[in-house]
Amino acid sequence: MWDELENALAWYGAAPSRWMQSAKKDLSAAAEWIWIVLQGDFAEEQTTAQTVTGTVISIIPFVDQICDVRDIVANCKKINSDSSNKWAWVALVLTLIGLFPTLGSLVKGGFKVLFAYGRKAMRSAGKQALDTGMWAASKPWVEKGIQKFNEFLARPEVRKTLKAMKIDNPYRYFAKELRTWAGKLNVGMLTAAMDAGIGTLKKFTDLIDKWGSAAMKTQTGQLLAMVKKVRNQANAKLAEVLKPVQDWLNKLAQRLEVEERLAYRATTNTVNPHNFARASNVEELAAFGRKKPRWVDDTKVLKREPETRAPSKAGWFDIGDAAPRPRRAAYNTFEEGSIQPMTHPPGTVLYRVVDPKANDNSICWMGKAEFDKLMSKDDWRRRFAVWSSWNGNGEYVTYTVPPGKGLNVWEGATASQKIERTNYVLEGGARQIVLNPADLDPRYLSKREFTGWGYDDLGRKVDLVGVPILQTNLYK
Repeated sequence: MWDELENALAWYGAAPSRWMQSAKKDLSAAAEWIWIVLQGDFAEEQTTAQTVTGTVISIIPFVDQICDVRDIVANCKKINSDSSNKWAWVALVLTLIGLFPTLGSLVKGGFKVLFAYGRKAMRSAGKQALDTGMWAASKPWVEKGIQKFNEFLARPEVRKTLKAMKIDNPYRYFAKELRTWAGKLNVGMLTAAMDAGIGTLKKFTDLIDKWGSAAMKTQTGQLLAMVKKVRNQANAKLAEVLKPVQDWLNKLAQRLEVEERLAYRATTNTVNPHNFARASNVEELAAFGRKKPRWVDDTKVLKREPETRAPSKAGWFDIGDAAPRPRRAAYNTFEEGSIQPMTHPPGTVLYRVVDPKANDNSICWMGKAEFDKLMSKDDWRRRFAVWSSWNGNGEYVTYTVPPGKGLNVWEGATASQKIERTNYVLEGGARQIVLNPADLDPRYLSKREFTGWGYDDLGRKVDLVGVPILQTNLYK
């Protein structure tokens, strides 16, 4: 056993010089070596080779266990310094998910690569930024994690494992696993993983106590007490952060699906690869006839009847039947009786979902709260009542209201939408914002970002080779 542990320790740090000088007989030096390794921080910058060896191939026994214990210790230190910081608890959750014994070595390895950067975001992004939006604040670290994940997938050992498991699309596979575990996640699973990790930590500290000095024994006692103190708070604190973590995992799954589309662009039976095209009305109806999507209802009932009269207020732009395009008759996209004139103050961030052909600065937007609720393309189409022939999606843009008097908009619940002479209905209900494109200052429009929902629609595989993506497209 000791030879295996020695090899594992060497993976993380060099042995004290007196360990070698004593011909590997000075057990106090061995105790010091174990102690130093356990005290190491997250080791976020370890090489991909280390990650693969430690979490997939497991060539060196004890590497996994030491890695898990180091991460738990580092998390608990952070929490112990400020137990009210919920983002430190989120980082702990990401650590504990990687310890689930039923994950399987491949999934565990991939998750640990991705979650390492998620944890780093929880420590580095800043509490205020995370409070504003966990996913947005973590995105720079997520992108670094995706780069490392791509390196992980390219490793010969991992490719061999994927082949043996007959996984031909690892991005889709890992996205599915992320969603599965996000749905399963509960406090009991997390605390069980934490208890197992603490049990492993106890085994290592027992060796330190056996071989080390009295001072080291005191230190390990203090460490265990600190970790157990955090564990005593875990049931309540982990319950508080469960939902944000589940949302983050689902967003990460969406991001992997974007990576899938970038990696697997060349496919057969796709739409014109040099000219992105939305589904036409005819194609949409034909697709519904073959297999009705989840976001469409087959019913004669409109849950939210459209508004029949255009609103009017001094200082607000016209959205009536005589208004110029694209504002003409925009009132009938609102639920009856819900339209309100609103002024968004400077600094407000609005969101707009677009496809490669859509205008960044058109009329239909939403607030951050509504955007953050969207977990899928189906969710967006249903709640905002958007037919495929209207918007193909795949990307989004934001607008930050600039300094000054604010931005006047019309705001209210989205009406249900029905295709004439059919029973196909979109439910609506989300709070939408209609603005005047002429009121937007292009300097405050963001660059486009991926929604994570992809460009495929109604069973159509969209190949974007040769099509400009994430390209600004302004309405004039």
